[in-house]
Amino acid sequence: MKEETVREKNEKAAKKQAQHQEHAEVTVRDGEFAGLTKRNEDFMFHLNKNLDEYNYDLEKKEEVLNDTYRELLDKQKSGVTAAKLYGPVTEYAEKIIKGNNQKKEARSTSNVFWLMALDNGLIMFIMFCLMYALVGFFDHSKNAVNGGWVTLLGTSVIAGVGLAFFYVMMDPNKSKESKHKVTRGIIVTLELIAIWMVAFGLIALIPVKYNQTLDPVVYIILGVVAFGVRYFLNQKLHFPKMGRTTQSK
Repeated sequence: MKEETVREKNEKAAKKQAQHQEHAEVTVRDGEFAGLTKRNEDFMFHLNKNLDEYNYDLEKKEEVLNDTYRELLDKQKSGVTAAKLYGPVTEYAEKIIKGNNQKKEARSTSNVFWLMALDNGLIMFIMFCLMYALVGFFDHSKNAVNGGWVTLLGTSVIAGVGLAFFYVMMDPNKSKESKHKVTRGIIVTLELIAIWMVAFGLIALIPVKYNQTLDPVVYIILGVVAFGVRYFLNQKLHFPKMGRTTQSK
């Protein structure tokens, strides 16, 4: 009985010592990263410092630190350290920065192109609706408006795609690399004019019964609806600004 008592005491003492050592490793720096071991807390401290040196976005930094903190808090229960999980803190910080840059560049030139095409197409649609409505109000003959609803849609789409193509091709970043900026601009402009003329000519071949002119009031309604749609989409998609095609966020 005495031997068992001594053994039990020794086991309890060993457990208390282990708990004391584990607790001694747990520190809190400025109230942050509570519950982490000293090594893991030190990793978080230097990660925070490295991200600050990179001028990393504050909100995104907090999100990264919180995610890393929670994962470490869970993994360290199994004896996993931050260095083992993420590698050197400097390399991990660089990965975060590179990952963020990749997200910024996720909107490729192709995506920018189609967003600009949609934006410019809606703008041209609104302008054409206004123009057709004004012509219709001042001249009641159906021939006063050059074409009908098919012409309206066709010219808007062509204008939207054409302008997006022009802005992407003449992007300042690309222009800097080109030694013939003026020549490049002239060629792109001529290409757009040629495409516009061919497309408009093809649309003009559509029979009038399939391309009827709408009432001026209808054009106004369509223009107002298109304006609302563009405003809504711009809030959701954030259309790229002209001259900032490859740098849009």
